[in-house]
Amino acid sequence: ERNLGINVIYTREEDVFIPLWKRTKIANNAQGKMFISLHVNSTSKSSQTKGYETYLLRPGKTDQAIEVVKRENAVIELEQENHNYADLKNENYIIASMAQNSFMKESEDLAALIQEHMSVNLKGITNNRGVKQAGFHVLVGATMPNVLVEVGFLSNKKEASNLTKSYYRRNIAESIYKAIAEFKTKYEKPLLK
Repeated sequence: ERNLGINVIYTREEDVFIPLWKRTKIANNAQGKMFISLHVNSTSKSSQTKGYETYLLRPGKTDQAIEVVKRENAVIELEQENHNYADLKNENYIIASMAQNSFMKESEDLAALIQEHMSVNLKGITNNRGVKQAGFHVLVGATMPNVLVEVGFLSNKKEASNLTKSYYRRNIAESIYKAIAEFKTKYEKPLLK
């Protein structure tokens, strides 16, 4: 906030569950300029799987992306109050992604910048799994550039251990910070002219 002159709005600052739909509502109500949803991944398929990846809201193109979506969207079951989530298949998905198309180029750029800076700060430690596409409910409805970042795999013992270390988390945070700074410079200056 201090270095970039931005106001950061957290959906939460302690370990409490916030329904997925409420997260984008918080961002929209604050008239946010970008929405970044941070997550830690897991898989039952291989304990060797590791790395970071950034997702855009589009239909998942790989089995791995579809598997991540199923896990992340499954948290809906933890929600206390019922919310009418759209079934993100076929026409509903097309409508949701069309609503986001006005920010797709910016979301793609933000995702690429996050991956680029993570690859520099985490080089040799873990894998760059790239920018991917999937149907995350948490991104539906965001009226700004938006991405979901999976910062590593808890199912990989070494990566889970790294995620407990402050220097490692600082490298992740610094990567995201640098991506935000670069994104801000790229998209704010043309607007100020």
